[in-house]
Amino acid sequence: MPVLVKASVALFLAAEVLVIAAIGSDALFVAGAWAIVAAATAVVGLLVRGPTARVVLAALLVVACVLFTVELGLFFLPAAAALLAAAVSDQQQHRDHHRILHGRN
Repeated sequence: MPVLVKASVALFLAAEVLVIAAIGSDALFVAGAWAIVAAATAVVGLLVRGPTARVVLAALLVVACVLFTVELGLFFLPAAAALLAAAVSDQQQHRDHHRILHGRN
């Protein structure tokens, strides 16, 4: 698992803990909903093939975080940005690997 993906998961968990600690048990419903959305996003991310599609998915997630700031979506913006950076890095590595395999400089 890339370091940026690990950072994304850590930031997500930190946001969940922070919100629950700050608000209390009233935040459990929202935290649970965020966890479901995060799990669904992870599953979709695993199913998406191709580095370009992963970059597009991650970029849409960043936009979604900004749009859903009403529900404190900005807490997840660093995690979404880390996911986007991981997707872009993966795409670059894919291109480099492809170029090496085919002898292109």
